[in-house]
Amino acid sequence: MRADGPSRTAPSGRIAGLLVLTLALAGCKTEKDPDSPTLLGAPPGTAYLGVEYYYNWGAYGGEDILDYSLSNAPSWLALEDTHNKARQGVIMRGVPGLTGGNRGEADLGKTEGIYLVGTDGKMAGGEPFDIEVRYNALALAADDFTEGETPAIPEPTLEHCAIPDLSVPGRHRFTVPEYDDSGAVTGEREVTFDTRQVLAVLTLDQPSVTRVEVAFELSSDYDASVCESGAQVTPPHQRCDHSTANASDAMVGRDIVGLGTDSPAPVDQDGHPLDYLSYQADDQGFLTRGIVTLEPGVQECYIRLEVVDDRFAESAEFANLELTEVRSGMAGLGETNDGVRVNLVLRDNEPVVTLSTLRGSQRDTLNVGDVREYRAVLSGDRDHEVRARLIHSDDSSARLNSQFVIERWMNDTWEQNPELVFPVGQDEVNFRIRVDEAGYSNPDLTDRVILLALDDAYQAGREYYVRAETDNLLRVSLNELTEPLAPAQGGSFVATDLAVGHGGRLFVAGYDPGAGNQVRVRIFDQKGNLLQDAAVTPAGTTLAPSSPVIRTGQRKVTEGNVKVDRYEFVVAFSSADEIPGTQARGGLDALVSVFWYDSASNGGEYVPYWLGRTGTPGDDRVRGADIQGSSGYIVLGGETDGTWPGQAASGGIDSFLQRIDSVADGASVTPQVAWTRQLGSAGDDRVVAATVAGSSALLAGSARGAVGGADVIGGEDAFFYSASDGTSELTVRQVGSEADEPLSDALYDSAAVWLLGNAPGAYSTVTDDEDTLTLAYAPLASAAGFILGYSLTGTLEAAFTVNDEDDVSAETFSSLIAFDGDLVAAGHSEGDFSGTGTALSGQPQAILARISRAGAGDEDATVLHNPWRYQLPEDGTTVRALGNYRDDEIVALLTGDGEPRLILLSPEGGLLTPLP
Repeated sequence: MRADGPSRTAPSGRIAGLLVLTLALAGCKTEKDPDSPTLLGAPPGTAYLGVEYYYNWGAYGGEDILDYSLSNAPSWLALEDTHNKARQGVIMRGVPGLTGGNRGEADLGKTEGIYLVGTDGKMAGGEPFDIEVRYNALALAADDFTEGETPAIPEPTLEHCAIPDLSVPGRHRFTVPEYDDSGAVTGEREVTFDTRQVLAVLTLDQPSVTRVEVAFELSSDYDASVCESGAQVTPPHQRCDHSTANASDAMVGRDIVGLGTDSPAPVDQDGHPLDYLSYQADDQGFLTRGIVTLEPGVQECYIRLEVVDDRFAESAEFANLELTEVRSGMAGLGETNDGVRVNLVLRDNEPVVTLSTLRGSQRDTLNVGDVREYRAVLSGDRDHEVRARLIHSDDSSARLNSQFVIERWMNDTWEQNPELVFPVGQDEVNFRIRVDEAGYSNPDLTDRVILLALDDAYQAGREYYVRAETDNLLRVSLNELTEPLAPAQGGSFVATDLAVGHGGRLFVAGYDPGAGNQVRVRIFDQKGNLLQDAAVTPAGTTLAPSSPVIRTGQRKVTEGNVKVDRYEFVVAFSSADEIPGTQARGGLDALVSVFWYDSASNGGEYVPYWLGRTGTPGDDRVRGADIQGSSGYIVLGGETDGTWPGQAASGGIDSFLQRIDSVADGASVTPQVAWTRQLGSAGDDRVVAATVAGSSALLAGSARGAVGGADVIGGEDAFFYSASDGTSELTVRQVGSEADEPLSDALYDSAAVWLLGNAPGAYSTVTDDEDTLTLAYAPLASAAGFILGYSLTGTLEAAFTVNDEDDVSAETFSSLIAFDGDLVAAGHSEGDFSGTGTALSGQPQAILARISRAGAGDEDATVLHNPWRYQLPEDGTTVRALGNYRDDEIVALLTGDGEPRLILLSPEGGLLTPLP
């Protein structure tokens, strides 16, 4: 180590002066004594074994040339006999471990209080300092390696060895076991594969004065004696060679070697042999060990390795490159000499398979009793036939050959076989999933799910199979409700709203004219069985027909010091009638009822929690309700022509937003209004939704005029606002275009407010000069649906128009849900919305459309995003409400001329419940 530079100044001592005053004609004379000897500098406090330590001290003072001496110095450190000639000072140098007696590692450690003294024989000055001797640390670095690829060589930054030429492939020969279908070993065969040269960079912290020879070795945690847990096999066996414990561990000698069995000797980029690198055989005879030699002064060198480009499909595997011993010279295996190891990541290059529907989706729903075709697609280079063996994954609730079978097209027919074959030049292969109704059983409430994956347990260690980049390649839900479900079940029940709850239960809210319009909730399972018919209002009470809304919730509660899931639903409606247990407030009041699931009641059922009634002296119409997911408070919203306590009326019909808490009252629980907010314009406003938005409550609607002081934009504007208490100032987001935006539904999802409405206009987004999205509107010839997306602060994020392709028929959308990252809107059309060209009667027919949010906000992708649109071929129908069953099924409540029914659609818009 060398150092020349500025340093702190040593103390100069006391300056003696003699002032002699002589009165003479010539005047007066002053004479100064010489300064005491002072040393200049601050030597490095760290030295390294085998590395030259050098420091050039400066000095001044004294009457003559100074002599120097060290005291309490380590034996390796000495002063040069030759002094500085240009200035006073002395050179101090040494090599720890070598000079002063070749003490080696005995020189390690810190020496304190070393003292350098300079003297002219009369006066002296000194400087203390400390030096700590450390190992000259070796280190390793390596990038990830990919089979079949030669990596780029990093640009050297230090004095280095000759750079290897990695361009020439090598060859490696070894034996592999052969397995039967059970995984038992039936024999061995020899294989030879190309290899690709790679390297790891070896660095030495400081340039050594000695030649350093260090041994290296490839290793991994692979252990062929560790078999699959519960496999009931003994090695040698496929379930041991490729057990889960070994899945991510490379096989040294098969996946990676130092030098291949048939590889040429390594050379540098000028074609000269790499004299600094030699290889040694391991216990299996493969060259996986070796020696690297760093000549004096060299700080960077290279360990050249070879990655085998085999034909086995594998996940990423890990090996270790370790420095095991310094054979000669002075260097440390790391800063503390406790070892140097770098992890090597080996990535496979076998072709990758993806599975999808024929339309390219990785999610589908299939009816029990049906068969459907799917597609497997390969990516990656190959020059040979490859195969993919499919099976259910561990998370799949449906099992291959129990609940479903896989068929492939072979010899001009569909044959039952889970192994797909990809001939050379063919990268797409279709296969089928068949679910036979005969023998199918499912005791659970939830539908079974097929999660298709590669059969890695079979493919591992077998040549010419493909790999996958995810564990679950295709999700197919198995639907058991294969015909429309009539919630009335032959009675007079009228369905008005639906929700999907725990265990896939379908909650249908409505009223029963045959029982005095009693409000009820009918709960069905995924097979269509009626699980419960819950009465919301007391029997024997006659009510006017109402429009109950329903939402379900799930949260954690504490029972006996244990956190458990609490499943609930809330039903809300308006009524002016007397209902036992409630107190009328005047006009139409808001009634709210909460039920919770009691597993101990009748084997598990929903039981009433409380029934509450709130209102003004006027009419209060409920338009939405929701349950907060942590504390369980209720959000209620709607329209009022009255005035809520503590609030002020704005016009004819205002919006109101309310929070209701569940409060313990002895052994029972009662509802308590926490706060109510009332806002409106000077006219009659319309509310379409009230929901939970994080920790706040959200309300959305439309109005002609300024709502809560917000700016008017066009005719009938959309608006929304949120509240978290009863006193904070509310900010209304009034949005839209210069035209009318009457809303029909709204939801909060993915931190955005999505507004659904109908208008004879096309909506899109444009980017202004400040890269801000603004809303654009263009008139249409017919009525269409629109969806506008905003942040909670009112920033426009997306705009979509949902119209028939020819813009000739009127579409009316009434319900909106989030579905698998997208949106689904539904309502009815009086024309050919689906674009089939079928002649229609002009009567309303139910329609649904899936709108993709991918690319939302892109100027080139804001007209139509719906991956599919569906039109029910039945006149006099519309979709009143939508539900989402675990992103596998869209549940639609049909109303219209006939009795209400529930129909199901797949993620790709296929009708799962065909009409009779």
